[in-house]
Parts: sequence; C-alpha cells; structure tokens
Amino acid sequence: MRKKVFLFGNGNCPDCVAMKQALDAEEIRYSYIDIMDSLGKLKMFLKYRDSLPEFAGVREAGSVGIPFLLVNDGEWTSLEAPSAALIARLKG
Repeated sequence: MRKKVFLFGNGNCPDCVAMKQALDAEEIRYSYIDIMDSLGKLKMFLKYRDSLPEFAGVREAGSVGIPFLLVNDGEWTSLEAPSAALIARLKG
C-alpha cells in the first residue's frame, strides 16, 4: 500500500526546503502544504500542532514545528530532520 504523505512547511523555512529536497531526491510522493498560503492551511496545521503530543516540546519552546510530516492520515507523524532512517520508513 502506498503511503499518503503530507508535508506541512513554508518556503522561507530552511529546514522545510531541506526536507522537500530530500523527499524529491528519493522520489517520495507527497503533498506539500504551505501553511502561509491561506488561513485555512494554517488552521489545518495548528489543529495538529496544538493537539498532538509530539508537539509538546515545540509548544513549550514557542517554536512553529515545521517541517511536519503526516503519514496515512495520522498513522504516524514526524518532526525529524531528513535522515536515512526517516527516508527508509517512508519508503517501507
């Protein structure tokens, strides 16, 4: 089964650009959601950021929390930087 991958980010975020480049280089299919494109996209991201336990440290630090990967409608998520382990998990 092909994974349904969403990448939340913004073009002004260097970590988001690096994540997009890593996914593209590995030919991983994903839908990119620029959280600054519209209020609706920002609200969609904030729904996850404000409710998922993975974001506790992000909220405490007052950070944004991007790039954020949402896989298979929340089956698993990632706030990690691109890595071989992350790429393998996305391909697996």
